[in-house]
Amino acid sequence: MAKRIFPRTASAFVRRFAGLAGGYWAGWDRWSVWLLAAALLTLTVAQVSVPVMMNLWSQRLFDALEQRAMDRLPVMAAAASGILLFNIAVTVAHLWVKRRLQFGWRAWLTRRLVGAWVSDGREQALPSRPGDHDNPDGRIAEDVRIVTELAIDLGHSLTYCLLLLVSFASILWQLSGVVPVTLGGVSLAVPGHLLLLALAFAAAGTTAAIAVARPLVRAAERRQGLEADFRFGLARVRENASVIARQRGEAVERGRMSLLFDGVRHGWERQTGALVRVMAFGASYSVLSTVFPILVVAPRYVAGTITLGVMMQTAQAFQQAVAALSWPIDNLATVAQWTASVERVQGLKTALDGIIPLPPVKAPAPGFLSDGGNTARKR
Repeated sequence: MAKRIFPRTASAFVRRFAGLAGGYWAGWDRWSVWLLAAALLTLTVAQVSVPVMMNLWSQRLFDALEQRAMDRLPVMAAAASGILLFNIAVTVAHLWVKRRLQFGWRAWLTRRLVGAWVSDGREQALPSRPGDHDNPDGRIAEDVRIVTELAIDLGHSLTYCLLLLVSFASILWQLSGVVPVTLGGVSLAVPGHLLLLALAFAAAGTTAAIAVARPLVRAAERRQGLEADFRFGLARVRENASVIARQRGEAVERGRMSLLFDGVRHGWERQTGALVRVMAFGASYSVLSTVFPILVVAPRYVAGTITLGVMMQTAQAFQQAVAALSWPIDNLATVAQWTASVERVQGLKTALDGIIPLPPVKAPAPGFLSDGGNTARKR
């Protein structure tokens, strides 16, 4: 049975994740970690400033084109070059800081799990423990990577979208002005109608996308488990190669591998079908989000109440606000993958914590067996 995106309540899931991986942020090098996090946040703010600057640049460019003011074009080209260079610098710095933070977190969690697994006889006792903890090497090598990398990626993208929404909601509110609406003979002044339309458009799109993408979430989780089973089967053959060769069990193992890979194929095909539906919806939604704001604003341009630059600025601001509000649509499958990996790593950690350590082996005194036991016999 497929897991939900959050198998338990969100608060309980967050607490379990913090208990699993939160120690990285409170360790001995926490100051350098938090310094990297602060740099990442600062660079994210700088990233958000780029589309805001491009929005203002677009308004001035189209106004200049409408007025056929050729003397402004060199200034606009110089401004675009400055924005381009700024964007390159911010993007490169952001990537470097993010990847350093991601790998540091992965290294910390990997050391913690390897230390808990290969110590006090736990590596020997783990296979006999009940629970979801199969394929510990795969969980440490792959799931830990997914847990730490996607946690940073999701946190960054959510922060970026929230900042983007705040920035362009303000722009949309200013561009909307006050529109008179008559209802039942009563005239009402409605401010911020473009922002309200963006919110309604994004809410409708998000609702539809969640309904369309729900099978993709289940298919992604199922495929991830089947891929892990196949990797575990391959590792089992590698570890038992000598036994298989002595017993002439190659045909049996090939059959087992074939069955496991058939499961991988089934999971792949199921995920492909779900992806087709999601991609079809995404393609339609992207076109609508481009066309809809222009159709909404075009009557004001035709009436002469706004300039061409304001119309294009409004359309771009609408698209940016909708894109920010579409974060759940864009990251639903990623959240599902991340959650599944968190559960797999947590299952391994829980199993290891439940193993009673073997008593320490007392090392023999120096020289006790170095002379074939003569020292002991003399005593």
